[in-house]
Amino acid sequence: MLLALNVCVFLAEIAINRSATIFSARRMLAMGASYSLATIGEGRYETLVTACFLHAGVLHLAFNMIALWQAGPLVERAVGSARMAPMYLVAGVCGNLISVLYGWFGGGGGMTVGASGAISGVIAAALVVGWRTGGWRSPLTQAMAKWLGFVVLFGVLTNLSGGNIDNAAHVGGALAGAGIAALWKRGQRYSSAATAGILAACGAVLVACVAIVATHNRTDRFAVLDEQARVELTSDAASDGRCGDAREGLAAVERLVPRQGAPTADRVREEVEEVCGHQPSRAP
Repeated sequence: MLLALNVCVFLAEIAINRSATIFSARRMLAMGASYSLATIGEGRYETLVTACFLHAGVLHLAFNMIALWQAGPLVERAVGSARMAPMYLVAGVCGNLISVLYGWFGGGGGMTVGASGAISGVIAAALVVGWRTGGWRSPLTQAMAKWLGFVVLFGVLTNLSGGNIDNAAHVGGALAGAGIAALWKRGQRYSSAATAGILAACGAVLVACVAIVATHNRTDRFAVLDEQARVELTSDAASDGRCGDAREGLAAVERLVPRQGAPTADRVREEVEEVCGHQPSRAP
């Protein structure tokens, strides 16, 4: 089910972007990509969930789905879908949150998409299940340890070669998945009714997060713009003497800036105030 959902969302990405290889940042943000500066600066925490089902390209999707196809059934057979689905969501959210915090405090402001954080959680959970049932030398434990090691090593080597792999999400998702699996009570199974209820609740969380993203898209014209796009829109508005738009844009830029006194925000404020007059400084 999770594999099919990821593939269906990717097909929607292709339809919206009208391309299978070039995905615009604006459209990805509109679909729920997690942009670290907005996730924290504007409280867009719903994107921690929606970003788990978006991918940046065919290879990105393929790699993640192969890993999910390998590890997912092992976990689901061992503990049931009522445990697998919530763990997948929580691991994905934790992975994205670590990535967002890294971007926020590191000043990178990157955009996060992909199921790799959640899938790292699935692999780590399978590793823990293998260890608890068969010990460290069991085939399942060994296979999942190799998978997890490959994911981390691949990310490190790719980034050293100039790539852009989100290792923070991998680490955060793996830690969350392993922690959750360690808490599972062996031999316990949910009834069919309880399983259906838990899966419905997971689905409701995803639908609610998608609805919140859609609401932001309709009510905030800056919701689909990253920092650079907001700066450009604000500067253009100030140059044209559209002070209302310029001030609104300035506020949107400042929401994304981790700290007061950042050069970009100060420069934009100076441009706006030169044309439109002084505005009170935001509270520290």
